[in-house]
Amino acid sequence: MNPPKAPNNTICIANTYPNKASALSLKQGITICEYLPNLQWLDWVSEKKDPLLKLAICSDSQGPVFVDFLAGKKAHRRQFGGGKGQPLVRAMGQLEHELPSILDATAGMGGDSYVLASLGFKVCMVERSPVVAALINDALERAQSIKPELDPELQQSIENLSLINADSTTYLLKNQPVVDTIYMDPMYPEKKKKAAAKKEMQALQQLVGPDTDSENLLEAALKTAKFRVVVKRPKGADPVFCPLNKIKPTSQISSPNTRYDIYVIKALKASGQL
Repeated sequence: MNPPKAPNNTICIANTYPNKASALSLKQGITICEYLPNLQWLDWVSEKKDPLLKLAICSDSQGPVFVDFLAGKKAHRRQFGGGKGQPLVRAMGQLEHELPSILDATAGMGGDSYVLASLGFKVCMVERSPVVAALINDALERAQSIKPELDPELQQSIENLSLINADSTTYLLKNQPVVDTIYMDPMYPEKKKKAAAKKEMQALQQLVGPDTDSENLLEAALKTAKFRVVVKRPKGADPVFCPLNKIKPTSQISSPNTRYDIYVIKALKASGQL
């Protein structure tokens, strides 16, 4: 999720499936393991209830971590997360005649993106970690491979998702994509007194570490988004500092543990801040 540079030197690809390992190494630039380290590595795993091979982060300290858009936590959240009334969805806003297009600039494991895609938003996920991007891409390819077996609602959810493996700040400034809403969920240093993070978050923290350039990403997002920028923050945390005119959020939406800082582009331009 927008980590500091060169995090993938701590992970390699197991050569359990040589053809798959070679293809992934060539595509993502991740080294194939000469031996399995005591840190983390990538390998393909399967479950009794689902024989499809899944690309996963593996380690000696915990079970495999993979992305699955059709089962598990993401499927549960899609079904029982609160629908269009949940704070995340309300924060994205709504255009006069359609839903805004969304660029998730810190895609991570794709959880928020999938919730939005399942509710009809077109979401482009941008993730700069080659390892995390590989996990997301594997999940999308698995879903596409069995799409004819899925109900129309699930099919549409998958079709609403796309992925770009790139540094978000660089991508926004260089490519200047046409997008309505840009969403940011930066990863911050874990507090020492905080309870142990869930397995998926632990894997991400070990792999990519905290974000260190959220200020630059926010500035690039404000220069790119047509409609609004939304930044997810822990409850009680300060807004992300914006180098551009020290811009502050124009509104906020809060939930018990989370706050969504909203930057409405039209209002910021009207006030002369953009």
